[in-house]
Amino acid sequence: MEAIAMFRNTIKYSGDDIFIQPFCDFFEIDYLNQRKIINRNPLLQTSVSKKTSMLLFGDERERITLTKQGFITWILQLRCQIVHPSLQEKLLQYQSLIFDFMFGSIDREQTAKLKYTRLEKLKRLKGKINHEIHICKMDIDRYLDGKLGQMKLDFTNKQLE
Repeated sequence: MEAIAMFRNTIKYSGDDIFIQPFCDFFEIDYLNQRKIINRNPLLQTSVSKKTSMLLFGDERERITLTKQGFITWILQLRCQIVHPSLQEKLLQYQSLIFDFMFGSIDREQTAKLKYTRLEKLKRLKGKINHEIHICKMDIDRYLDGKLGQMKLDFTNKQLE
């Protein structure tokens, strides 16, 4: 769950491209320095573009975005030493899970966990409902047995015998 929250806080799309600033802000990485590194990297140069987002940033300043492939490439080449020691473990976790997250296996896993939890709850409810149905049937049977028992009349005439 923590990993999904971390990805949702750091991956902000503009169309199919991803802004790098939310990631930099989350991991307390110098955005301007990363911008320079990205622009000098031949692998990333073809993945880079600039976009704006008033909704996300509250202004119309252009910020760097990367394609999914470029974003993953950039994330995987980051060294842990560039982040605060308290964030290094999170960065390693991020790097190990980024590919799965970007292509959905983490979301699928989360959906599967939710479905499994729901299934278990439904099974428990089914057991309770079946028990209640059994009790209700027994009550109805007792009622009908009592009613039919009262309706039985003794047709034998004891005086005639």
